[in-house]
Amino acid sequence: MSNILGNLLLRFRSDQRGITGLETAIVLIAFVVVSSVFAFAALSTGLFSSDKAKETISAGLAEARGTLELKGSVIATGIGSTGTTAAITSIVFQVSNAAAGEAIDLTPGNTVIKYSDKNQTYNMNDTSEFTATNVAAFGDTDTLLEIGEVFEINLLTLNTTLSQILGTSTEFTIELVPPSGAVLFIGRRTPVSLDASMNLN
Repeated sequence: MSNILGNLLLRFRSDQRGITGLETAIVLIAFVVVSSVFAFAALSTGLFSSDKAKETISAGLAEARGTLELKGSVIATGIGSTGTTAAITSIVFQVSNAAAGEAIDLTPGNTVIKYSDKNQTYNMNDTSEFTATNVAAFGDTDTLLEIGEVFEINLLTLNTTLSQILGTSTEFTIELVPPSGAVLFIGRRTPVSLDASMNLN
């Protein structure tokens, strides 16, 4: 009897099937846990990427909706005709909101106008340097350029504001930089002889 019991105990001791099953279960659980971690990491990265893409799209739409466009001509006022005394005293142009976009704040200081030519670069950001006025038949009296409004930008007293006068046959660039939206570039050249009022093409 003891011999039979000893044989049974010996057979149970040498049978490793239960331990093998336990090891397999542990390995399977480890695979599931590792897979879950990788899946979480992949999902988090995907959500972060899609969030960044959404922010980029929103920023692009805001930029496009806040775009200015030039309406009509660029008119310059001059004193003198030729020589060193001839100078442009003011430049006037009109802008509107492209593609029925968002309101753009044209208040001097919030919007900056950068003037540059071969001799100088100057930033205008004060009401003594430029004004922005709604000239459309409708709209309100604030300095927000809204849908349907047309604003007239008047660069004032350029002959005293600039360090060197803007005279004849000079190429210049005006950059209208709003607080949001794209920058409006205007490039023109003054004629060889100045008149009291000139359409700069």
